[in-house]
Amino acid sequence: MSNSDQHFIPSSFTDLFKDPSRPYSKASEPFEVILARYDLCEDMAQMLYQPSLNMMGSMNITDTDVIDRTLQGLLVNPDIVSPREAKWILQRLCELLEWEVADLPALLDALQTSFLAKAPIVKEDS
Repeated sequence: MSNSDQHFIPSSFTDLFKDPSRPYSKASEPFEVILARYDLCEDMAQMLYQPSLNMMGSMNITDTDVIDRTLQGLLVNPDIVSPREAKWILQRLCELLEWEVADLPALLDALQTSFLAKAPIVKEDS
């Protein structure tokens, strides 16, 4: 049995490794690299679950505020997760928390653009 038979990686994640203008192209990284990145990002989303709830309760802030602060934290060091992976982590976190955020991808794009405008030292990976 091969590795690909034992692991499921959602297409929303594997799409991060494809050229958006060529949706049927092959991934830019080997399966093992994508699997390792997926495991890291999924673990981060799971790890952020309880702190996100705690932040909302203890700081009396909205889910959008939590999303903004968490995204900023993930974007600080692009050597750990890329900006595209950071947005995926936030989308996954919202799924786990069952937060229905109107047009989440657009919100994440706007928050990322705002953060990067304030911190030009961060490299963007779209």
